[in-house]
Amino acid sequence: MTDMDIQFKNDRQIFNCRSVGICIKQNKILLSKAKGDDYWTFLGGKPLFNETTENAVIREYQEETGFTLQVNRLLSVTENFFEMNGSQWHEFIFFYLLEDKNDFIKVSEIGQPILDNESAVYQWFDIDDFMNMDIRPKCSKNIVETMPEQVIHIVNTGI
Repeated sequence: MTDMDIQFKNDRQIFNCRSVGICIKQNKILLSKAKGDDYWTFLGGKPLFNETTENAVIREYQEETGFTLQVNRLLSVTENFFEMNGSQWHEFIFFYLLEDKNDFIKVSEIGQPILDNESAVYQWFDIDDFMNMDIRPKCSKNIVETMPEQVIHIVNTGI
């Protein structure tokens, strides 16, 4: 039996749990975009049943980039409510600040993907441009702008 993601669905409702990492190096921020989407998000994904959100973000980064990063701290727990593809979503997102202590991920030129596969693109952006980009959820911008020392709780409605 394979491990189950923490996500529950019925006809038009989805409960989702995500663990995402914010990686900033040399005044650049690493983002991902699923093929077909017109917005960017932070790398991450769903924790597996019986997996901590901290372990999930490390695993997801390793699966998506091949690199193992370290968690610096939890920045935010966000309750995210939105509609997508005809379904109502209720999502818990754990935002972690990550560190690349071993300098695994090299910062590439702006506009040059570090990874481009059949499902997603992973790319560095100048931190100054980040605030003007279409980032989901929108509250992600506030988290990056404030980089809270204490964990903050956000309720985000809409996108």
